[in-house]
Amino acid sequence: MTINRRDLMHLSLLATAMGAVPFNSSLAATHKDNAVQDHSHDFDFFFGDWKVHHRYLKARLAGSTEWLEFDGTTRAQPLLNGLGNVDDNFLDKPGDPYRAATIRAFDPKTNTWAIWWIDGRTPTGLIDPPMLGKFENGVGTFLSDQEINGKPTKVRFIWTPKGATAAQWEQAFSADGGKTWETNWIMQFARTHSPVLELRQYTLKPGQRDTLIDVFEKNFVEGQETLGMTLPGMFRDADRPDRFVWLREFADMDARGKALPAFYYGPVWQAHRNVANDTMIDSDNVLLLKPAWSGADFPKYGERAPIGTTGSAKGMVIAQVHYFGASVPDGFVSAWSEAMPARIAAAGGKFLSACVTADVENNFPRLPIREGEHVFIAFTLFDGTDAKPIALPPEMAKQVQATETLRLIPTARSRIHA
Repeated sequence: MTINRRDLMHLSLLATAMGAVPFNSSLAATHKDNAVQDHSHDFDFFFGDWKVHHRYLKARLAGSTEWLEFDGTTRAQPLLNGLGNVDDNFLDKPGDPYRAATIRAFDPKTNTWAIWWIDGRTPTGLIDPPMLGKFENGVGTFLSDQEINGKPTKVRFIWTPKGATAAQWEQAFSADGGKTWETNWIMQFARTHSPVLELRQYTLKPGQRDTLIDVFEKNFVEGQETLGMTLPGMFRDADRPDRFVWLREFADMDARGKALPAFYYGPVWQAHRNVANDTMIDSDNVLLLKPAWSGADFPKYGERAPIGTTGSAKGMVIAQVHYFGASVPDGFVSAWSEAMPARIAAAGGKFLSACVTADVENNFPRLPIREGEHVFIAFTLFDGTDAKPIALPPEMAKQVQATETLRLIPTARSRIHA
């Protein structure tokens, strides 16, 4: 039976929905059947987000020495309860940027992996024969026999992990049955961070918002950032006079688990907590988020206004919170990333970040978070304070159960402002 690229992608997405392990860069697929042997873990090192540098031979099996170099990104995650995985790739090839995916499946009977590559430019074409192989002595070798330019050709992948933060993949062709090989594509992977972000909305006692902002911006900004946290923005809710909203980012969940106890059991919070707590009615409205795709986290802005600066910074941030009954569909995320940035730019806005719920355990239970919810949040910056939310295309809006809009005015010391 032949299978085309679109059918294989549909099978992959179905497998992801039915059996994927929740994505986490530190997560290895450990719950497997007893029959599965050690090679089922071969690609555990690859789960997470990567920056990629490509070297691509312009002409293959033609004696060429001219290489094209460009960058890209990759996000890899397990599926099929660890017996498979998929990676989503963006390749910023000059003049021809495109997306592609790799699907891998493990066969416990043969103790080998099968690998398929899907080029997003030809989604309905036939799939090439799978690359078959496994890792030995820390190097993965995968082979297949294919027909390229009408000639029988052997194809080889070599995977070389380089510690926890780097890896290399290379592809080579042989036109003489494997006697000689021409390497024609090299990818150098460098792991990026897997940030998590808290969207914190505090309901305050009437008239107490400026009191909290004053103590917060004088004491809690540097008090947290010196411990490794990042506070991209603090805001007054333009429609709720007793609501203070702020963002707190961590390099990953492990960093969160270390930084929060250091701050809340440390001297800065202990010295000022009574003043802060006395302004609050509720501080448990917290969503724990992760970037919706690799590179969708908040950009790092310039220097803050100095301590003691008061009032508001320029501009308005609109956060549109889209609620779903189950995990946010991959199709919604990809459709949003393709359709909405152009709409935002046309409306005079600047796309900041897109996030989805981080389906991970709260590793600092002293601070509750909203659990069991599934959201996609888009943050957009506008120069003026009369900005309006940008509507989803109708076909996307049908997928959403409800949408909440936050219109946020940056405080004086927010990093995010016009």
